[in-house]
Amino acid sequence: MVMNMAQTKNDMAWKKLFEKYDILKEIEKNNVFHISSSQINEFREARLMTKFDNSDNLPKIFKENSLAILPDSRGTYIIGRFKAYQNLQVKDMKPIPMKLPNYIQSVDVDNITSEAVALNVAYASGMIDYIIGNDTAKDGPSYLTISGRLGSGDIDFRIRTKGPKRVNDFFHVHVQNSQIEIDGSYETKDAIALIEAKNKLPKDFLIRQLYYPYRYYKNLAIDKKVIPIFFTYADDIFNFYIYQFENSEEYTSIKKVSQYSFILNRSLDIELEDVIVLAKNSPMIKETEELKFPQANNFLRILDMLDYLEEPKSKEDLAKEYEFNERQSDYYANALIYLGLAKKDQQAKFVLNEEGNYIKSLGNTNERNTIIMEKILSKKIFALAFERYLEKNKHFDRKYVVELILKYVPTVNSLDTAKRRSSTVKAWLDWMFSMIESDK
Repeated sequence: MVMNMAQTKNDMAWKKLFEKYDILKEIEKNNVFHISSSQINEFREARLMTKFDNSDNLPKIFKENSLAILPDSRGTYIIGRFKAYQNLQVKDMKPIPMKLPNYIQSVDVDNITSEAVALNVAYASGMIDYIIGNDTAKDGPSYLTISGRLGSGDIDFRIRTKGPKRVNDFFHVHVQNSQIEIDGSYETKDAIALIEAKNKLPKDFLIRQLYYPYRYYKNLAIDKKVIPIFFTYADDIFNFYIYQFENSEEYTSIKKVSQYSFILNRSLDIELEDVIVLAKNSPMIKETEELKFPQANNFLRILDMLDYLEEPKSKEDLAKEYEFNERQSDYYANALIYLGLAKKDQQAKFVLNEEGNYIKSLGNTNERNTIIMEKILSKKIFALAFERYLEKNKHFDRKYVVELILKYVPTVNSLDTAKRRSSTVKAWLDWMFSMIESDK
């Protein structure tokens, strides 16, 4: 409930600021509104009113008017209809096994709870050198150089705007020594890997977290390639999302180039033949009105949520943990109920049941993943969709799955809803095949 109270305070304070300074009118007239920390502090501490790493965290009045806020100096900000966020496109893929050096004893790799430790482990195990193609045998390892808080220096860029009157227009921004924070930058003789780290899987992220540090390096006139990387650690998987700015002077020119996934000290190599047996032995459990058919298109996030439900959590609690809205947190927690791994307690909070706790204790292993695949394939729609997937040479037959959902899910009565639910079926099958050893 803390999140709701804090968010409500932000909503109320921003509403008062918009009224006092007629911010919407100024934006319609001049495209942006400039505001200072001292003005924001009149109603609530600016530090709490300006940090929105994900779009779902934005105050209500920002969401309703397609607004975002960016710093343009230490203590001043601009508000406008900026395309400030980038959706995090997570691809299910088999993680590459890596190992820490044997002499490292201070890290419990089964209990990594912070972004900093996850990033340090990734570096120590060679993941970062791997993704930037650094030949450590020939050139030596990369080195952590700049990290922490510093000033951006002077940055000029353009950013796309949105809105009913201004679609894909650009606004020019001048930033003067805004505060930036670099989680880690790793330098080789040829490149610098610039990393923003999260120990969760957000729906999207604020491009500024990569762009301002990227421009900081560009201003240093370094004759090396600067590689912007968004890093997540969830469900024991170290994911690196490699980006590039196609135009270094355009904030919204960000583009995902590739993705790498790693796991420590184990391999995930379930045989396809074993999964086929699970499907053939499926009890074909029918859908009921009481059990919500899932709408959760990121299976890795479902598995990561196991760690957060050791204790009862409300959908508000989960929304705070994952930095997305309560509707999404409800979808993902209910997906665990659908799989038979969680339940609601007397206070309507989500909590793992006995089997969920057992599954959690296994970690991300072949044993755990086989059990979860068995649970997915125990459902009639998923078992039939899996069989069809193989029949179609691993092509997802959306039309067929939509028909299955309309026929067998009593709570789904519209074509549009069935199409949305079919995306979940595809996402869960994609996860399964990312865990399977071969594609034969």
